[in-house]
Amino acid sequence: MHIGFILTKSPSEQGFRTFIDFSKLYINNDRISIYLVGNGVYCARKSYSDPDLETLFKSSNVHVSGSDLKARGIEEEMIKEEMIVFSEYDDMIINVMENFNQVVSF
Repeated sequence: MHIGFILTKSPSEQGFRTFIDFSKLYINNDRISIYLVGNGVYCARKSYSDPDLETLFKSSNVHVSGSDLKARGIEEEMIKEEMIVFSEYDDMIINVMENFNQVVSF
């Protein structure tokens, strides 16, 4: 099954830890894609490290909103190399609707 996670919470928000805990239920059994949007883009920075998040990122396709990076003053060279930057929310919506069996948002 292909599970999509849309993360809008920054690492300092309660919902972020809930996302980490919930995603652990799927990491070994399903294909995971993650979209970092809104404040969720903060965890894409090279300077941010969380062992649980790094494990999740290594076994997932991770997409990050270019417009949300720009709005928060984060340049593309400041994010982790494995991130896939997308420019239009429409791209995310089309991918989610056409390719995922389940989508969860935090």
